[in-house]
Amino acid sequence: MRVLSRRRVLLGVGGLMAAACGSSADEPGGAPSPEPSATSTPTATGPSPEAGPPPGTPDASTKPDASPPPPAPTPEELFSTIDAIVVLMMENRSFDHYLGTLSSDAGYPNRATVTGLKGTETNPAPDGTPVAAYKSTNFTPADPPHGFTAAHAQWNGGLNDGFVKAHAGPDQRDVMGYHDRSQIPFYYWLADNFTVCDHWFSSVLGPTWPNRYYLHAASSGGKTDNTPYFTGGPATVWEKLKAAGKTAKNYAASGVGWYTGAFIGRLLQTNPVRPISEFFADARAGKLPHFSIIDPDFLSNDDHPSHDIRAGQAFAASIYKALAESPQWGRVLFVITYDENGGFFDHVPPPAATDERAEFQRLGFRVPAFVIGPTVRRGHLETGVLEHVSVLSTVKTRFGIAPLNQRMAVTRDLSSCIDPAFYKAPQAPPPGMPTIVMARPAAPGLGAGVGVSSQPELEAMVTRGEIPASMLVDRRPPRERYATWLAEAEALGVVRLE
Repeated sequence: MRVLSRRRVLLGVGGLMAAACGSSADEPGGAPSPEPSATSTPTATGPSPEAGPPPGTPDASTKPDASPPPPAPTPEELFSTIDAIVVLMMENRSFDHYLGTLSSDAGYPNRATVTGLKGTETNPAPDGTPVAAYKSTNFTPADPPHGFTAAHAQWNGGLNDGFVKAHAGPDQRDVMGYHDRSQIPFYYWLADNFTVCDHWFSSVLGPTWPNRYYLHAASSGGKTDNTPYFTGGPATVWEKLKAAGKTAKNYAASGVGWYTGAFIGRLLQTNPVRPISEFFADARAGKLPHFSIIDPDFLSNDDHPSHDIRAGQAFAASIYKALAESPQWGRVLFVITYDENGGFFDHVPPPAATDERAEFQRLGFRVPAFVIGPTVRRGHLETGVLEHVSVLSTVKTRFGIAPLNQRMAVTRDLSSCIDPAFYKAPQAPPPGMPTIVMARPAAPGLGAGVGVSSQPELEAMVTRGEIPASMLVDRRPPRERYATWLAEAEALGVVRLE
């Protein structure tokens, strides 16, 4: 990877601040409480105090020339050099499923403190037989149940023992499978070099759409299923940003953006959806907006079963590499997270949440999540409870928008992931990013790997004419669209086709 010069990464970065805040596993006292909450304030930590001087020794603090330590920077100060917040939300994987082996990974420096797999986890089959967690070699598993009812059955009041039963049948063992560094190397490289969050939970103990509603609006408006708002719906971050005079886009790699279908009734007021090609162009030109959400292609590279996880790795890597090579790198905050666990096992019970609706007062299962950028802590394990609304809280802190609701007002932002030594001196991208090996398409111009849509509700809306053709962001056939993205990823050097 090309490492940027100090002058380039400092472009546009100003201010002089110092000190730090936030809970972490690589600092004393960073472990979460038994019943953590995304509204908790992280505990400030630092070096242990040294033994005091012998009796009779003058106290240096009483000398006229003694200076007090500088105050800890506020979250606003920690975010002050960031002017492009980019969020990639992938689909349907749990923390244990993807990152649980960090706890046994010899190359990961925080393996002793990360809340990962211990090697003893099981879930009962319908007949009571224990099914153990195991390393899966299946990159295209069947899609486990992950609706609102299924997720609550998997949780089972905090026992987290209903995953196999919910997926009863020939593929039931799939939900206990996990992957490791050898299979998803890009994510483990991110954990080594940036911040990985081992207590980032989905916002809702349920399926995709309610969780994506929370990313856009800090609420689903009471929806627990994958249905749109033909009229009304909760206010979104897009309206808040527009009113504040901030630029914002929702880049979509599919033919239709999720927001387009979900908020179909308000597109005339606010429509942030743009094609993914515009993201790559904006990144190259250094013209990324203040805030953006990126949707993967829901037919190929979103990580939703049964889509190949290598395509998901390549898509996430292509977004990162485009940001790392952008003139804006020195002012970027990049978040990768997943909408929900997708029915895959995770051993940590979701904690309670603040919400105006009783049925949403518990978070969903843990999902993989990374906080990435030139001012982010390197090789850091963030143990504090976070969720999708933490993204909106970060936008609130950085750009001064008013909270959408109480949930957003009290949810922690991501300031604990910012390094006090870096926000005034942003770092160049680290070297050594792994290359993802993928199969070369059999026919020129036709991309392999396009499968069944993970968002059939969107496809049905297009078929019924509820989403008119004029609202599609890319009208090309899915295979052609996939092939274009794959060529972009190859040009960025993140994939090698064989």
